[in-house]
Amino acid sequence: MNNLPSSSLKDHYHQPDLTARIAKALQDAGMDLGHLQCSDLELLDEFHIRGKQATRDLAVLARLQNNHQVLDLGCGIGGPARFLAQEFGCRVLGLDLVASYCEAATELTRLTGLADLVRFQQGDMGEMPLANHAFDRVWSQHSLMNIPNLETLAAEVKRVLRPDGKAVFYEVCAGNGTPVHLPVAWASIPEQSHLRRAEELRNILVNAGMVEEVWEDVTDVSLAWLDAVVANLNNQPADSRPRPGLGLLMGKNAALKSKNLGRNLREGRIVVVRGVFKVG
Repeated sequence: MNNLPSSSLKDHYHQPDLTARIAKALQDAGMDLGHLQCSDLELLDEFHIRGKQATRDLAVLARLQNNHQVLDLGCGIGGPARFLAQEFGCRVLGLDLVASYCEAATELTRLTGLADLVRFQQGDMGEMPLANHAFDRVWSQHSLMNIPNLETLAAEVKRVLRPDGKAVFYEVCAGNGTPVHLPVAWASIPEQSHLRRAEELRNILVNAGMVEEVWEDVTDVSLAWLDAVVANLNNQPADSRPRPGLGLLMGKNAALKSKNLGRNLREGRIVVVRGVFKVG
């Protein structure tokens, strides 16, 4: 996956007893695990800027159909994969390096009744343990920041796509060239962060033999969303029962990681882009 030992990335993302802690947090929030809905997980399992709305917007750009086979790279605990299955009827395989994420994703998918459409596999997206031409769509949301060799990844994406397939990306990229404030959600140390400039990412995908259909900078709307989240949190009643959120995934430094994300966006150190590329 990269020049950094995979154990370092696993240590960054791994949260001990994640599945059990998620279950307890859901129960503490008053949710019935026997009748769990995807909407109950909305604040927890969309591990990217703009949450479910970003997933919905990207799905529309991807023109998903109910017979599509989708590969979700860096799937986390499976929120987008479940959304695509529930809303569009797609069959989705989630691929993630972190075993605890895959375990939690599998259990939450079982509890929400989507196990027939969605499954998860631990694996390295730089060397996908998957057959050629197996997918109609390859999907990636905030999953490329740890990948130094994007050229290899782009070749792998093209390899697993069918001849009429498309790759859809929603990614954080390097901005004005100044280093990011750490820690952030994807890195605790500089060696874990491998951000590329947006144009560089765009060119890598084209040079891999894919044809651009959509390319958009969505930094401004991302920053507006972050500001709205902060304002909403500040207006919460003191006695309100909190719903499980991304702090379960980001660990003890979650507040600082979130603060640094906003700071990096405001200072132009990072930008946010999305794009759709078809197999050429």
